[in-house]
Parts: sequence; structure tokens; C-alpha cells
Amino acid sequence: MIISMTGNPSVDKIILGLNGILVTAAAALVVFSHTMIKKPSTEQGKEMGNMIENSMFELQKPPVVMEEIVVNLYSREARLRFLNTQLNLVLFEEKDRSLAMSLKPHIFDALIDITGNMRPKELNSVTGRILLETRLKKRINKLLKKPVIKKILFSKFIIQ
Repeated sequence: MIISMTGNPSVDKIILGLNGILVTAAAALVVFSHTMIKKPSTEQGKEMGNMIENSMFELQKPPVVMEEIVVNLYSREARLRFLNTQLNLVLFEEKDRSLAMSLKPHIFDALIDITGNMRPKELNSVTGRILLETRLKKRINKLLKKPVIKKILFSKFIIQ
């Protein structure tokens, strides 16, 4: 005895045929993904060695140490708020050290401009410091018309 789904034998055959095609395609996809696609082999020891070597190379390059600077901050309160900071610029290439040193006034100007538009409460948070670093790095690299500053480290960061 044949049980039909819609009562119309030709429509039932079409539905069963489409269902069979879909099941076959899904099975073929599973087989393909397990047999044909192979993960690239990773050598964790080699990758770890490369990572350590690159880290050691990065640590050997001294940053460009800027002088300490005090910047007035915008505050709605009656008392004056300021940021006392010292920047250390980590460069992509050591050959750009003299270029970064010659741009100290522009870097300080960018720092004053950016921090002047940020609230003390914002700067006092970790995200605020990251935002300050990102904005300052972007402004300096835009000024230089090429990526020179890789990272900015704050060796001193006091908000009063």
C-alpha cells in the first residue's frame, strides 16, 4: 500500500524527488568537508619561536622619549584640571627616529588639542587612554603622511 502526502501522485513524486536531491546534496557537502578540506598544518613550536624572536627584537628598539608635559583639561567645575604626562613613541622603523624628534612641537600641539577636547573623567579610564593613544597616533602619522608611530606608551599619566 502506497501512502501519498498530498493526494495527487504526480505532486507527491515531485516533492519526494526534490527531498531526495536535497538530502543527497547535504550528504555530499558533509563528505566533501571531511575529506577534501584539510586544515593547514601548524607547527606550534616554530610559531612560538618566531613570536618570541619578534618580541625580543621589538624590545631591543628603544622608544623615542618625549619630555614631560602638563596639559590643561576642560572641566565644568570651578577648579582647574590638568594632565601631567610623558610620552614614549614606539616607531615602526628605527630610521624615522630623527623625524619623530624633529616633530616634537607638532606632537605636543596634537596632544594639547586632543586632550583639550576630552573630559578628565574620560581620560581617567582605560578606554579613554586607549582612545587618546589611538587619536594621537593617527594624527601624528597623518601629519607625517606615512605610518611612523607604531605605539604610544605613557610612562607618566597623572590627572589632577
